[in-house]
Amino acid sequence: QQGQGQRVYSTMGKSVCLSALGGGWGAKAGLYYIDGLVRKPTRVECERLQGFPDDWTAGQSDSTRYKQMGNAVAVPVVEWLIQNIVDVAKVS
Repeated sequence: QQGQGQRVYSTMGKSVCLSALGGGWGAKAGLYYIDGLVRKPTRVECERLQGFPDDWTAGQSDSTRYKQMGNAVAVPVVEWLIQNIVDVAKVS
């Protein structure tokens, strides 16, 4: 049985969860079939998936950059949660 690092996903669906841990070529970000090639997302693509600005993790090693994105909570999710908490507080 293969782990996430060996699975290949389509870009036509949702992204898999980015992982801070794991082994294999696509361990932290998964592998995708893009333009006839199987590849893992770049560091910048992972930052975009999490809602961070491009090169947010620049200056770190590639391994650290992937790990930071795997440990992060997606910015749009946090924004949505906070907005809904504020909205509920206004009604109360």
